Amino acid sequence: MAEGLLAAREEPRPIIGHGPVWERLVAESGAPAGAYLFVGPRGVGKSLVARRFAERLVCGRGCDRPDGCPSCEKARTGGHPDIVVVSPSERQRIGVDDARGVVRRAARTPVESSRKVFIIDREITEPAANVLLKTLEEPTGSTVFILVSASAEDFPSTVASRCRIIHFGKVGTADMVDALLRRGVERSEAEVLAEVAGGRPMMALQLRGEAPAARFRSAWREKAEQLAERDHLGAGQALAMVDEVLTHTERMLDKVRPSRSMAGREREQARRETRRQRRLLWVSGLEIMAGWFVDAAGRELSDSGGGPGETMRRPSVDPARALRSADLILEAGVELSRLNLRPRARLAELFCRLVMQ
Repeated sequence: MAEGLLAAREEPRPIIGHGPVWERLVAESGAPAGAYLFVGPRGVGKSLVARRFAERLVCGRGCDRPDGCPSCEKARTGGHPDIVVVSPSERQRIGVDDARGVVRRAARTPVESSRKVFIIDREITEPAANVLLKTLEEPTGSTVFILVSASAEDFPSTVASRCRIIHFGKVGTADMVDALLRRGVERSEAEVLAEVAGGRPMMALQLRGEAPAARFRSAWREKAEQLAERDHLGAGQALAMVDEVLTHTERMLDKVRPSRSMAGREREQARRETRRQRRLLWVSGLEIMAGWFVDAAGRELSDSGGGPGETMRRPSVDPARALRSADLILEAGVELSRLNLRPRARLAELFCRLVMQ
């Protein structure tokens, strides 16, 4: 199973951020739990940490990335027989047949290592999760499961309760910028990408290109400012504003779209990656808008209080309205990240609500 478009070009990829999480996993690697559930926002690096943790678990020397270690070399290139990534390429969700295959393989002894690791890095149906339940309830000492998801609620509570839950947050701006600088990105571009990616390292690395990123950021900020100044917005105007930000979103995807030379599984993986990045960019754009409203509220609250005898100026953006707007925007981002919604209609509805409130 390929780890994504960037993985094929820039192996090995170091973990960006998540220092305390990684330290905890390293400390547990000598005597790991039978099952882990990595949860957190999409695109923050959960899958990469899962793979690095799996490498460490099957490495007989207990090392991170040693030169010349055959086990780590096999693991990082996807060829280790004791690391199984359960992610069927032809389906978006893991079904009952996939789960039964995992149960059968989990019953076997490891091939080369003292442990066998299963990474389940895809949405899983409830019947499939229930098939895995007995295996999770009665783990063998040689098998470790790592489930990766945006939320523990994506699994039945009976499954989640059998796992050690590891929470991932978004990567801090300083860590993001530092990682980009180490890869030769100019600081000005690194700062733009860190904001556009919103704490998602893979997005920042895949979407390098200063001009499209800067225009993307400016487009969403400008829409926030325009909506804050309006007292009326027609449906046609809302759709025109939405089309503009969606156009900038599509321009950001040029580097991950499938090329004409791709075919078969490689092309399907590129298409899936494009869809994933598109959805994450919608969320990032909305987070940029929400940040504009939060910053506007903060400026007005800090500037509106004059001293004794001074005339109070009227804020250009009502702070309470600005904060309500930020909440509405973030709510729409959650919906677009998790539900199969048409972004054009949902964003147009949002823009109208921001003006009407």
